[in-house]
Amino acid sequence: MTIHNSAGVRLTKSAALALTTPVTADPVIQVNENIYASVRHDGTPWPGQGRELLFPAGRLVKTSDFTKHFPDAAITSVTPATGPAAGGTPITIKGSDFTPGATVTVGGTAATSVVVVDDKTITCVTPAKAAGAQAVAVTTDAGTATKAGGFTTT
Repeated sequence: MTIHNSAGVRLTKSAALALTTPVTADPVIQVNENIYASVRHDGTPWPGQGRELLFPAGRLVKTSDFTKHFPDAAITSVTPATGPAAGGTPITIKGSDFTPGATVTVGGTAATSVVVVDDKTITCVTPAKAAGAQAVAVTTDAGTATKAGGFTTT
């Protein structure tokens, strides 16, 4: 099947979509199950005590209001910034919005002994890599943050 406009011009998917107008810029979604945030009443980093209902089941919510609760992580520094190509260097990654269960790669290879200390600090041990600048990536439940050249193996 081919798709055409009223003048008989064949349309690609992108050309056909260009002929449409979004009904809403921020689509509304329906929450199918109660969703909670942990409440840190006692100062513990994870998971905190108690919980706060963010979105009750059945509620209609703008996508932007829902996704703002999953902020993208950011890496601001990696210390130390250099280590041997053989790996085994303990490093501290500083940044923001790190979440429990986050993983770390250095040059695309998984780091070991990853500990999410809090939402601003991760510690881990570098893997063996060829000499050179390596990207450091932290993957959280919101996606992956990368610091290009964040660690250099010598």
